[in-house]
Amino acid sequence: MPPPEPVRLFVFSHPNHELAVFGLARRWRPHFVFLTDGGGPDRVADTKHGLESLGLLDRARFLNHSEGSFYKALVNRDAAFYEGVARQVREAVAAVRPSQVYCDAVEFYNPVHDICLPVVKAALRGTPGVEVFEIPLIHQRPADGESYLIQRAGNGKTLDVQLSPEEAEAKCGARDGIYGCLREQMGDLLATVPKEHLSREQVAPAVTALPRPGAGRVLRYEWRGELLRKRGEIDRVITYAGHYAPVAERLFA
Repeated sequence: MPPPEPVRLFVFSHPNHELAVFGLARRWRPHFVFLTDGGGPDRVADTKHGLESLGLLDRARFLNHSEGSFYKALVNRDAAFYEGVARQVREAVAAVRPSQVYCDAVEFYNPVHDICLPVVKAALRGTPGVEVFEIPLIHQRPADGESYLIQRAGNGKTLDVQLSPEEAEAKCGARDGIYGCLREQMGDLLATVPKEHLSREQVAPAVTALPRPGAGRVLRYEWRGELLRKRGEIDRVITYAGHYAPVAERLFA
């Protein structure tokens, strides 16, 4: 008799991130936790539509923290806020009892994406035997300026799954017909990704220590935040060393 299928929980910082593993979700039928509203109800609605198309909406839990509250907590180095989010994720873990948890990868593209793994680590504290995996979303190629890699890990050992033609067709159909908010936000970055690329989905065993950018590297969210500050659109800029790392390290502890 084959071993029982693992119980899997996918944890995402934003709704719509499930599109990166739409084929695996269709195949594995995991449970889901979404930490934020992704900036508004439209993204939540798209995710509910996408999960409903898979018959998985009843397996999803939406914490509905505003995206702004996550940024504010990082600016203020408010680790207690994120420990509260981790307690909510822990409740989902207790209810589902997963043997594997998958979450957004730390990629230095968006600090809200990057806080997801530390939150999961804090949520699983005292829960031995649960395997943790990262799901690559988007990261900037350090040597190529404004060049990004979609749904592929930047480095390290990955576990690749080739989707069947039917699974790939369902994923591309969801991208083009359901996830309008994500297409609008990402533009050509997502719209032009070929089916052959989307047909291979990737996860990787989660890192055991907080990743650090290379010396002298200016992260996308740092230079973009500085640009917004100069325009007068924000008052303070989230930096890796000054804001993200102190919070994430406390959650990793």
